[in-house]
Amino acid sequence: MKLIDFDGQDFKVADEALLIRPIRELFRKDKSKNKEEFWRQISYLWFMCDPRSTYMYLMNEMERAREVRKQEGFPANWKPTPLLEEAMDVYRTQSTTTASLLLEDMRFALDSIRLIIRRIGESFRSTEDGDDNNTIDIKLDKALEAMTKAADKIPELAKKLSDSEKALVQDFASEDSARGGVQKAIGEDI
Repeated sequence: MKLIDFDGQDFKVADEALLIRPIRELFRKDKSKNKEEFWRQISYLWFMCDPRSTYMYLMNEMERAREVRKQEGFPANWKPTPLLEEAMDVYRTQSTTTASLLLEDMRFALDSIRLIIRRIGESFRSTEDGDDNNTIDIKLDKALEAMTKAADKIPELAKKLSDSEKALVQDFASEDSARGGVQKAIGEDI
């Protein structure tokens, strides 16, 4: 689903986005000339939900929301409205493809491996009192083995993640080029 059009000078809401009731209602509710609040909400929606967002590396949605608000200059007490939450749910559903699901799964797998490596490393920093050197050496050997195995998988998974990201971009690009710059009629794909 295309959310925004850019004509080289200005951003414009994509016609197909305005077909989605909660997005259309967000647009209509903002009575200001420049639609500043609408654009703030749409940018939040995009950064939080679009698989191409630079914030998608944050797998935890609460962490992602906190970072988006902080980096994009939202007021500290700003929260999405129920209507924006609904628009986000619809956008997630409408922009889900096989490629985006694969990309999400790859990000999850890499993030899980990263967290495991971090936990293993942290467990050796906090050895319990009373451990003798032999026990610590065994723990260290096992941790090193586990970290090495996990690290060996990272390049392969990173390549798969990169391939998944490229597939997603191609998926979105082919969707746009399928139109050839011409608007499709509603239900044309059916």
